[in-house]
Amino acid sequence: MGLLDWINGRTDKQRAKRAEKIRQTFGSDTELTPAMLEALTRANDVPNEPKIALYKEAVPAGAEPTRVSVGYQVEEGIHQVAVLFPDGLSILSQKRGKQKNGEPHPIAGAQVPFWGIQSVEVRTLQNADTALLVSGSDGNRPYRLGYVLTDAAEIKSLAEDIEAGRQADARRQTEAQSQTEQPKVDINSSLSTDEQLTALQQMREMTNMPDDAYEAAVRKIKEGQTTGE
Repeated sequence: MGLLDWINGRTDKQRAKRAEKIRQTFGSDTELTPAMLEALTRANDVPNEPKIALYKEAVPAGAEPTRVSVGYQVEEGIHQVAVLFPDGLSILSQKRGKQKNGEPHPIAGAQVPFWGIQSVEVRTLQNADTALLVSGSDGNRPYRLGYVLTDAAEIKSLAEDIEAGRQADARRQTEAQSQTEQPKVDINSSLSTDEQLTALQQMREMTNMPDDAYEAAVRKIKEGQTTGE
């Protein structure tokens, strides 16, 4: 690891020390589920109270985060969090302090599913900070979410994890659709093996049965595992 890794707390020793501090600081917080706390221990920094509040807001009930990143935009005075889940992500931000009416500034951002993400960009800003830009649509309206850090490596790593999450989610949806569309094969087991195989072949021709489903049914017939009527 190089100097930048040490500066941004990425050495093994720094990670372990940070995880222990997070456990000691937030381990008794009953609003953090075990999964939320575990993901938080792997965060890029120890969050303060405003960021913890954003983190709680970013995680829907019952969801289990897989990655947490926290940051602060110094020039704008904005707290921010990025949270990844198996099926999507949340990026939330909130300006520090209060409005003129004494109320906290509103929380900006959203939770979005992987399937709606259309682009993930990493850009270097004029002040040398690095921005993660996520664009897409939730099915009703388009969105564009931003997350900015001075740590370019953290932003690039987040972008890579988002892309990996999108691909994994797409594979799960494809597999689920394939299983849903796969026809049920029910051949009368009182027939002889040859008769069952003939009936299966006829069914295959009439229904355009996928090869994998046909081959699985053949194996069941030969093993005597078909379902009787």
